[in-house]
Amino acid sequence: MRALLSRLWSRRRFRLAVWWTAGAAAALGVGFYGYMKLVEGAWIPYNKWDRRQRGTLTVGHQAPDLELLRLEGGSVRLSELWRERPVFLVFGSCT
Repeated sequence: MRALLSRLWSRRRFRLAVWWTAGAAAALGVGFYGYMKLVEGAWIPYNKWDRRQRGTLTVGHQAPDLELLRLEGGSVRLSELWRERPVFLVFGSCT
C-alpha cells in the first residue's frame, strides 16, 4: 500500500489534484464558518421568518410600555402589569 501511495505521489497530476482538493475543502470550511458567524451576529437573515435586528438593548434595560392583546379579548399595557408584580418576558421559538 505504501509503495502504491509513493508511486501515486510521485505523479505531478495526482499531487495537483490532492492540493486542489485540500484547498477547495479549506475554502469551503472557512466560507461556511464565516457564513455561520454572520448568521449568528444577525448580519444576514437565517431564513425568511428571521426578523432579528441589531439594537442597543442589553441585560437590565427596561422594556418599552407596549400594549398587548389578551387571549380572552381586550388589551393590557405592560405598565399596568408592572404595578402589580414583576414581569418576565420571554421571546423565542418552540422548535
